[in-house]
Amino acid sequence: MKIGRFFSRAANATIKRRTRMIFILCIALWVGFAACADSDEDVSSNKSQTTDKSDITSTAYTSLSSETTEGETTTTPNHQSTATESGKKTVAEDGTTTKSNSAGTTTSTRSTTTTRPTATTPTKPIEIGIANYFPELPGYTTEYEISLLVDGIAREKGEYKLSVIPGDIHVDGNIVRATDQQKKQYAMFYVTATDNLTGRKAQLTITPKRWNVNFEDDFNGSSINSDIWTNFEYQYSNASVRDGVLTLLAERLNINGQIVYTSSGIRTRSKYSLKTGCFMARMKSPDRGGCNSAFWLMPEGRYTRDFFFMDTEFPDVGCSEIDIVEYSPFFGKEFPITQHFWDRYGGSHRSRSYWGKIDDFIYEDYHDYACIWESDGIYFYIDGKPVAANRFVNTHEDAVSAYIVLSTNSAKIHAGLEWLGPCTDDMFPFATSFDWVKTYY
Repeated sequence: MKIGRFFSRAANATIKRRTRMIFILCIALWVGFAACADSDEDVSSNKSQTTDKSDITSTAYTSLSSETTEGETTTTPNHQSTATESGKKTVAEDGTTTKSNSAGTTTSTRSTTTTRPTATTPTKPIEIGIANYFPELPGYTTEYEISLLVDGIAREKGEYKLSVIPGDIHVDGNIVRATDQQKKQYAMFYVTATDNLTGRKAQLTITPKRWNVNFEDDFNGSSINSDIWTNFEYQYSNASVRDGVLTLLAERLNINGQIVYTSSGIRTRSKYSLKTGCFMARMKSPDRGGCNSAFWLMPEGRYTRDFFFMDTEFPDVGCSEIDIVEYSPFFGKEFPITQHFWDRYGGSHRSRSYWGKIDDFIYEDYHDYACIWESDGIYFYIDGKPVAANRFVNTHEDAVSAYIVLSTNSAKIHAGLEWLGPCTDDMFPFATSFDWVKTYY
């Protein structure tokens, strides 16, 4: 019995030891498997974070066709329209191509982009735009100054290259130059900017404005066209047409023993007017003294009460007169541009003035003066070149349209015109000549 119990205890001890060993081995295996599982989970997490980060920081280049840049990028346009700030600043960012036109609108073509992450994928947007925006002037070559912003830093001229499709559009440094014929021929220009430092690219689509003629007069008849013009309010207005030129005369007359200084002017009031649009005239000024040769706009309504647009800097202040040019030879190579604003409630007057300038004395030849009135800006030109812009403009729905006034007068007419310079009797008579007048919408 003792021997049996001994062997029985020994067997039980062996079984217990084996059981403990098996239990310990199972625990070890479980710990090992758990460690491996944790390791695999960490690697998956890291891979996911890397992919997400690459997707977030990548900036795609939208091209005319699919193209590979910093990372392999496939671009598929889906032509969604979005709006930016009135065409004044346009950017291509994260696969966006933007087009700007002179109607004050901006349309974007959004692209769906799939990007495979690489170590060199850009981390911030690259932006392309038109610097110092001016609308395209009909009949003239337009220069688009292209700007580039990379990682929040503006690139200087010479630090990026431009290419344009169609290929006959001229490029000079950071300027894209399109003739009037090219603007009529092509519906769009595609401008690509390549950063010299990083090789990154962005693209801008420019859609030229398609202008329609509202009216034009080349003064080819023998008299003023009464379908377009009526006399302005001057009492002794002397306006005539001959050899394709309109002449407005200022005189010193002796009427019944009294000296009278006269002015002349014509206008399109109740005939032709525009609410926003393009206004242009070719004019030659007299070469003497304190005379005033003018091309200006007035409202189809009540002066000082009705307005073209409001000034966004001054509440309740509306523009009721736009002097595109008021030139006196006293100013030499410069001419003033003035917008007159009136407080419709208090009657107070304010104005915005600019000075245009050319290389020669203005009175020596004909010059082309123009302004384009957009809903959120008004822009002035001489001989097809931008001169000044007022971007503090808000055109309300109740704004009235503008008609044209052509005139000549002098500092002798009434007090307050002395700023035109000295005017003496020996300067009379003098005349302002107009070759043509045109308006577009």
